[in-house]
Amino acid sequence: MVRKEIKLLIFLTIICLPIFIVSSPDFLKINGIAPCWPVVFLLPFSLKNTPARSVIAAISMGILIDSFTVSDASYIPSLLFLSFVWSQYGLHNKKIELFLNIGLMAIFGTAIVGFSIWVQKIILYSILRNNWFHSWSIYVLICEVVITGLVAPFFSSWLLFAYKKVN
Repeated sequence: MVRKEIKLLIFLTIICLPIFIVSSPDFLKINGIAPCWPVVFLLPFSLKNTPARSVIAAISMGILIDSFTVSDASYIPSLLFLSFVWSQYGLHNKKIELFLNIGLMAIFGTAIVGFSIWVQKIILYSILRNNWFHSWSIYVLICEVVITGLVAPFFSSWLLFAYKKVN
C-alpha cells in the first residue's frame, strides 16, 4: 500500500507538476496568473502522511519548482512550513467533511507561499522597495490566492480520494 502511494506521489511530482506549471490552461488563470500548483499537490499528501514524509515531499517539490523559476527566492521554506502544519492537522484524525475546507486550506497555504516569496524578494532586491513593486506584488498575490482557492477543491479532493483508495 505504501509503495502505491509513493508511486502516485512520484508520478504527480515528476510528471504532472511540471506540466501544470509550464502549460497551465488559460481557463485556469486569472489575467495570466496560474494557481499555486505546489500547494494543490502538497495539501492532500500532507494530510494523509506523517510529518517526515510530508517534509521530504515538500523539499522535493520545492527543489523541482525552484529549478523552473529564474528568481533567487525559493519555495522550499514556505512549503516546509505548510507540509508540517498540514501533516500535524492530518495526524489528529480530523476529517475534512466539506468540499470547501480544502479550498480554504489552499487559500491560506497560497497566501503563505506568496507572502514568503514576496518577503524574500524584498530582502534580496532591496533596490525595488517602491510603490510599483508592492502594487504588482499585491495584485499577483491576490489573483493567485483566488484562483488556487477555486481550483484546489477539485484537484486536491480528487487526490485525497485517490490516497484514501490506495489505503
